[in-house]
Amino acid sequence: MKANKIDYFNELSNYISDPIYLTDRTDEVRQEIEYNCWYLGATFDIIAQATITDFLEFIQKVKESYKNQLNNSQFDIDLIFYLWFDEMAGQLCFNFINSNHDKLPFACKLKHTDKQEEIIDKFRNSKYLEGIPHDELEEIDTPEKMAEIECIEKMLKDNFMLTVYQEKIEKQR
Repeated sequence: MKANKIDYFNELSNYISDPIYLTDRTDEVRQEIEYNCWYLGATFDIIAQATITDFLEFIQKVKESYKNQLNNSQFDIDLIFYLWFDEMAGQLCFNFINSNHDKLPFACKLKHTDKQEEIIDKFRNSKYLEGIPHDELEEIDTPEKMAEIECIEKMLKDNFMLTVYQEKIEKQR
């Protein structure tokens, strides 16, 4: 049976009411990531049916739920919402951390965009949504190949730039 976008988003909607992890501390970023981060994967069938608007509407519902929880909390903070595409995992990702953080918790260079659509479009057009095809993998069976891979990984890490969308979600005061 072919997957359909209605079932896909209905399944995700079950998580919208999950409680957000709220704190005003910056040393609890690991917990904020563990509880407030979403990783959306999709098959090519779903991507063929779902539009950028479908994803935007779903993400907006999550933002609204988390904002309501923030408004009803004792914390006098705002939230930082950020969205990115993890190409290696084939996932659209977003997270919420408190506004006391002075930077996003990434260990790479960031390129900011003011358009969520740009990131969702990268996700929708990825050829790795269902994993990396076997014919693109190479067996590493010699020390020379391992050294070459380590060199390439270092170069990529030093030069990798992640595109991220960021917005502040303000508590109603």
